[in-house]
Amino acid sequence: MKKTFSFLLLILTSSITISQEKNSNTEITKIIVVRHAEKIDDGSKNPSLSDIGKLRAKKLDMLFADLKLDALYSTPFSRTTETLQPIANSRNLEIINYSPNNKNFSQNLLLNQKGKTIMIVGHSNTCPDLVNSLINETKFNPLNENEYGKIWIITFKNGQLIDCVLLNY
Repeated sequence: MKKTFSFLLLILTSSITISQEKNSNTEITKIIVVRHAEKIDDGSKNPSLSDIGKLRAKKLDMLFADLKLDALYSTPFSRTTETLQPIANSRNLEIINYSPNNKNFSQNLLLNQKGKTIMIVGHSNTCPDLVNSLINETKFNPLNENEYGKIWIITFKNGQLIDCVLLNY
């Protein structure tokens, strides 16, 4: 019985090692796209987050607390930057501004962030467009202005799309 168990353990260990060696060339890139949290209605073009939005931003940080993030991207607006700020603070990461009007952003992202996990915060109209560009398919429509808490998780393996999931938080 001991010999059989030892033999099975040896085979299992060998298969795990072989599997890891085969996958050592595997490059997984995860891109997490988030619509910014609730904003105050002050009539300005660059409102900050409301108190509820600030709580949602903290929940976002808690939700992804166990996930290693390599980079954070935000449009240059208060509400998007403030949505990422708790994550940036807890991980000591810089928030990189991007222009949602840059048509090459998604392709540059895929080239420059290979093998990394990044989070991008945008707007009700820019997040679905960005996701559609990344997956090379028109699948998602602009969100309603009062629709917050959307998260897309897009996974690429060796540069090829393997999964796109839409979640609510």
